Amino acid sequence: MTDPGPTAKPLGEMPVWEYRVIHINVDNNNPPAPPDPKVASERMGGKLSPEFISREFPQQYGPEQQAKAKAAPKHPAEQLQHFLNLLGKEGWELTTTTQVGQLLMFFFKRPLRPLPKPITPAETNEAEKKNP
Repeated sequence: MTDPGPTAKPLGEMPVWEYRVIHINVDNNNPPAPPDPKVASERMGGKLSPEFISREFPQQYGPEQQAKAKAAPKHPAEQLQHFLNLLGKEGWELTTTTQVGQLLMFFFKRPLRPLPKPITPAETNEAEKKNP
């Protein structure tokens, strides 16, 4: 059997990561239009009314978002900074970026769960005494 080396950790002590990948289309020929419940309704063939879409999806189509969409757009760097800060508040850490064709890929990670506290020999002895 070979020695795993001084930096190897037992499996129970290793961090477990969750990953998230976000992409941004860097094609500047057709910038996306702001969210519009009428356009969304038309895309779905009128199956959902603009009023229903606005009411049921207020974070995307509510009155506040419509007012923001009509206001002067923010610089792309400011938009990206705001987006990255939101992910940071959720515990995501940006690990790398890379471009694949027209897509700029952002890779994030965060611990999936807290690491378990290692059990000390004294705690093991106490548990064995209680449960022989």
